[in-house]
Order: sequence, then structure tokens, then C-alpha cells
Amino acid sequence: MGYYTNLRVRLINFWKKNKKKILIGLIILLIVIIINNILKNRPETIQMRTISFKPHESIVNNQEVPEKEQKQIENIVDKYFNFCNNKQYEEAYNLITSDCRKAYYPTLESFKSYVDYVFEGKKKIYSLQSYSVVDNTYIYQIKILDDFMANGTSDGYYYYEEKLVLKEENGEMKLSIGEFVNQDNPNISVEDDYMKIEILERLVDYEKETYKIKVTNKTDDKYIVIADGTQSNEVKLNLGTRKDDPDKPVTITVRPGAFRVQEITFTNFYDNGKTSQGIYFGSVRILNSYDHSVGTTQENLDTAVKLYSIEIPF
Repeated sequence: MGYYTNLRVRLINFWKKNKKKILIGLIILLIVIIINNILKNRPETIQMRTISFKPHESIVNNQEVPEKEQKQIENIVDKYFNFCNNKQYEEAYNLITSDCRKAYYPTLESFKSYVDYVFEGKKKIYSLQSYSVVDNTYIYQIKILDDFMANGTSDGYYYYEEKLVLKEENGEMKLSIGEFVNQDNPNISVEDDYMKIEILERLVDYEKETYKIKVTNKTDDKYIVIADGTQSNEVKLNLGTRKDDPDKPVTITVRPGAFRVQEITFTNFYDNGKTSQGIYFGSVRILNSYDHSVGTTQENLDTAVKLYSIEIPF
């Protein structure tokens, strides 16, 4: 038997023993080739979002800070940063808006604690990027890190980031720290025969809104229950197109002849275009009796003096 005959016999035997594996391998190879050709000829449809690294062009809404404000912002941020870096607390404190000081840092000592935390250890450097522009309020993102050129990197890597809010106060550019935007006293109230609800204060941060409300029970023998976690839609922030729950569970119950002051916080990004329109209380209960350890029972609801909803519009 010749060489080629032996080779042919061996190939036939190999084919008989392994034909299933060979066929599966050929099918897989064919599928891979087809997929590669499809992907190779497929038009590119993915578009990458362009990110601007211009310090005064906002990342969120691509608005540019007016040129006349840019230099003022650069100057005040640079002054503030250098004062903090050199632990010149009072000079830095004077660059912060009065509302921010009142809300978060009512004393120089409280501000000093913040500076010592953010600017701890070695000297820092910073970078600044416009984040969003809302009317005449400019939100910037500041990144603070160790000055590696001056300090070296042997002790590890330090990194801190927060949003600064800049706007004019009495004709002068000022900044807010800790994402604080503004604070006001709405002096809004609603009342009926049973209770009076007042909004005493509204504090707006970049990511949230906090309301301080006061509920007064005008009756001598009834219980006011606005929220105790037993009913749906007890407290909502009306944003026009939707109503949002508070960030944390809220309890608002008032005994006869008493009052309660309560803070309620809602998530609402300052630059999302959604303006708060009111606080909605969807399950107000005027009850003859109430056990705080149990909460609202079906018996309470069945014998309630009144069940209703109410909204405080802004």
C-alpha cells in the first residue's frame, strides 16, 4: 500500500471518528466570520458625550458664565482658598455669604473646624470647574488636593471635592460652601378649625430642600395626626409634574392644645428645572384618641372627627 493510500485511509478513519467535532468547529468558525463581517460593516451609531474642560463653561447645562463675572469669581475663590490654606480663618469667613454663615457656620469657631478638616496637613492646590448656571447663581465644583510639587507624595494621596455657590450679595460677589444655595423665611401658613400649619424656614442646598414647619393644635380635646408612617401619601413635595417623598420617615403628631416644630428634607437638585410648588399633606387625621406607641389604627379611622388632605402652596 502506497504512501498516499495510507494517508487517505488515515484521513477517512480520522473523519469517521471525529466528524461531529469537526462539523461543530466549522459551524462555530462560520458564525464568527459572519458576525465579524456584520460588525465591520455596521455604521457607527454611538455618540460620546463631549465634556468641556473650560473652567467657566458649565458641565450640566453647557452655559457659559458671563465674562464680566468670570474674573470676580476667580478672584474670590483664589482669595478664599489661600486664606484657608494659610489658616487665616477670619479673612476667609468674611468672603462667605451671610445666609451660609447663619445656616451652617454661625460662629467663627464652627467655620474654623470646617477649614481644619478640609485643609488638614500639608499645603493644598485646587482646580475649579463651572458645574451649572441658574439665573444669576453660579455653581462651581472645586477639587482640593495636596501640592505634590511642594510636599512630595510619600504620605499618600489627599483629595477633597465639593460645590461652591457664587452670587452677588449687596453688589459684591460672595461664595457659599457645603453646597448651600440660600435660606429664606416664607411666612406662609394655612389654618382651619382644628389646626394651623406654618412654614417658618426654607433652606435650599444644591441637592436638597429642608423646610421647618410648625403645626399648632387649636383644639382642647382632639389629636392632630399628619404623619406617623401608617398611611400613604402622608407628606409630599409638589414639584408640578410629580410629588416626592421626604428623604427620611417623618412623624408629625400633636396633642390637644400643643404645637410641634418639625424639619422635613426632600431631594431636589437646584439645577434640574423643577420648582417646588408646595408641601402636600395627603392624610390629615383629626382623632378623638391616639396612642403614640401604636400609631393610627383602623378604629381611629372609623371614629375620626375628620379625615382630609391639605396643601401649603408656595
